[in-house]
Amino acid sequence: MKNVFKLAVAAVILACGMVLSALYLSKLFIRVRQEQAITVKGYAERDVVSDVGKFTCAFAARGASLRDAFDRLQHSKRAVMVYLKQAGFGDEDVTAGTIRTSRVMKRDAQGRETNEIEYHDASQEIAVTSSNVTLVKTVATGITELIKEGVDISASDPAFYVSDLKDTKMNLLAEATRDGLRRAGALAANSGGRVGALIAARQGVFQITERNSTDVSGYGEYDTSTIAKTAKAVVTLEYAIEPGPVAAASR
Repeated sequence: MKNVFKLAVAAVILACGMVLSALYLSKLFIRVRQEQAITVKGYAERDVVSDVGKFTCAFAARGASLRDAFDRLQHSKRAVMVYLKQAGFGDEDVTAGTIRTSRVMKRDAQGRETNEIEYHDASQEIAVTSSNVTLVKTVATGITELIKEGVDISASDPAFYVSDLKDTKMNLLAEATRDGLRRAGALAANSGGRVGALIAARQGVFQITERNSTDVSGYGEYDTSTIAKTAKAVVTLEYAIEPGPVAAASR
């Protein structure tokens, strides 16, 4: 019985030793692997110019009856359309939205709403989209001059976009990857090694900011307030580091 017990204890001790040895070797392998790899960030940026501009203008009218409010609204719409066409926009650049109406009820001396209609309101929006971004900027800030003609109108800030953003993004990612390789090569050279195979790559957020801006966002930045912008890309790269003279850094 004692021999059986001794054998069992010996087996447990042997098993524990094997487990501890495996853990040690695993940690050693991870440490060695980490020491033979390098992680760098690659960065690239490019100035881009918006080729699509958008803005909306909203106008409203009020009348004693619904028909009166509608007729007044149509008068304002004609004035807006004439302004846009004279500015240089074509029919394909302009999209009219749905007409919205509401009614306001009269109130009694105690301020309570009655069943009698006091007046009707009608409103509509027109969206303007054009590749002439300079014209969009000029008209968006000038169309409220129609207020002088009795048009109840307001306009949104113009927004500017880059239509070929997909191609720009792919090119910047390629440039950022090359930049990361150069950085890895420089760091490897200082340790007497050279850059080996790419182990892992991760794309960072894509930023589009106004020129000379330092604004960044963890979810990505897309500035639409300016025509001239800067597109920025960041990648995180992990390379194997091999012993020997620098070879890949100059590529």
